Amino acid sequence: MRCLKYLFSIGLFCLVVLICGACKKPAGPGGKASIKGKVYIKDFNASAFGAPISEFYGAGENVYISYGNDNAVGNNVNTSIDGSFEFLYLNKGHYKIFALSRDTTIHIAGSNKTLPVIIEVDITSNKQVVNLDDIIINK
Repeated sequence: MRCLKYLFSIGLFCLVVLICGACKKPAGPGGKASIKGKVYIKDFNASAFGAPISEFYGAGENVYISYGNDNAVGNNVNTSIDGSFEFLYLNKGHYKIFALSRDTTIHIAGSNKTLPVIIEVDITSNKQVVNLDDIIINK
């Protein structure tokens, strides 16, 4: 009887380990990977779009992340003083990183229409660090 309990316990333990090990984590927080980059700003004159009046890496800009094929915002961070940002603790999967840019196709002074500038990326390994190209936005 005691041997049967012992074998049952071992079998139950193995079953739990197999079930937990088979669980696939979706894209999103909880892992050890990260995505980092910088936001570069082109500042245009509000009344006449042409060449930007200044260009610089932007501090305090919002950068957003969407997990998997979802279009909803999963998280957001602000850029640091040098325009850099980082999303930490990500699982393997597909991500969309984006910042909002002023729509410079509208030639109306004071127009506040914005469009997302999106970079899509796949994390393929557990501890991967993805360095993005600059996200270039208009102000």
